[in-house]
Parts: sequence; structure tokens; C-alpha cells
Amino acid sequence: MASKLLILIISVLIILAGILYFFVFTGIIKVDSSRPTDATVEIDGIVVGATPIKERVRTGVHQIRVFKGGFETWEGTAEVSRSASLITVKLRFLLRSDPAGAEVIMDGESVGETETAIDLAPGVHSFEFRKPGYQSERFNAIIPTNASDPLPVVPLKVAEVVETQIMEEWVSREPPSEGYGVIQVTSVPDAQVSLDGYLKGETPLTITNVHVGDYVITLSREGYRDLRKTVYVKKDETTRFAGELKPESTE
Repeated sequence: MASKLLILIISVLIILAGILYFFVFTGIIKVDSSRPTDATVEIDGIVVGATPIKERVRTGVHQIRVFKGGFETWEGTAEVSRSASLITVKLRFLLRSDPAGAEVIMDGESVGETETAIDLAPGVHSFEFRKPGYQSERFNAIIPTNASDPLPVVPLKVAEVVETQIMEEWVSREPPSEGYGVIQVTSVPDAQVSLDGYLKGETPLTITNVHVGDYVITLSREGYRDLRKTVYVKKDETTRFAGELKPESTE
């Protein structure tokens, strides 16, 4: 009987110690990013998820790293106490070209060379990339309020090449109509999804914040023939596309 009572007392003490540790020696850290809206978060060298995220950690100072491809990485520290700590970051866009080292003219003014990081206000911005020995490339970029996608890597052609470089998604063109819609893509079998030549992910896939207008969806999978279809996105509506890929000929 005495031994059972002792075991019960020890169990209660262990539970109380765990509760005490949980509420006294740990705290909540919240990390959010206004741009992009889905940046990867790393705490003390360990990836814990994507913004916005809430994580319980030991009290004290922690190293925070927020990053996403095409954006400048943010690094800093946060001191976590028993009360919640909030970190909100806004990553800057990277201006990128292939090859690098091109001068970038934005809205008529030089802003540096690629890989320069720059803060872009929502709206339409014009860009020109110049590099000696290469053709200049121009395009317009439409930056939404809650941007999630990076600017494209601009491919530069040597001056001897006379063909016009076409960038399907970011090429200089008339800004699309105001408003956004959603594209939902499914396929049999699952396949990679490209929108106007830019890879977006794998089916089943939902693409949000798509400007109103025409887009070319391409489904591709190794061993199957590519499937392409032009769809029109309407404001505040969901455009659905279901495709069935055919195997490549075995002959």
C-alpha cells in the first residue's frame, strides 16, 4: 500500500514539474511576413514552417531566419519570455538576370545591378536590363498588395542574336484588367503545372491571386505527352481545368 502511495506522489510531482516547466521556461514566438505571404521560417537553424507561424520555444534569445527564393533573406534575433513575442518582416525583391551583373533601370531610373534587393510598392513598374554585349530586355511587373511570387530571372541574349526574347508572364504588355481570380487544376495522372511557361506546382493545384485575362496551362509528366489549354480567368471566380495525359508512343 505504501509503495502504491509513493508511486502516486512521484507521478503527481512529475506532472507538476512538467506543467511548471511548460509555463515558466517556455514561451510563444509568432513570425509573420507581409511579403511574401508564405516565407520559410527557421529558428535556431531548424526549419519550423512557413509564415504565418506560431511556435513554442524555451525562453531566452533565439536566432530567426526568414527566406524564400527570389527575395532577400531576413535574419535577426528574438528574446522570448513567457508572454508571446511577435516578429513581422517584409522581404525585398531580388532583381535577377542570367547572366548576372546587368544594370537595372526601374521606372526610368537606375537602381543598381543584379542581384540588387529592392522594395517595390504595389502597382505597375517598368524594368529594363542592360549589359554590355547583350540585348536589352524590358518588361512590366504588376505588384499586388500581398505579393507572394518573386520577380522572374531575366534571360539576356548576346547582341548577335536577333530573335526577340519573349517572357510569357512578365513580358512588356498592356496591364491586365483589374481584379483577380483563382485557377484550380487537376489531372490524371498527377502532373507538373506551368502557367504561361512558369512552373507553379503539381496537381491537384489551386493558384490564387491570378489577374483577370487569358493564360496557357501546360501539364507535363515524364513518359506522357504534354497537354496545353488556354483558359480565361474572370474576376472573383474560380476557373477549373481537368486534364488527362496520354502516354508517349512506345514505338
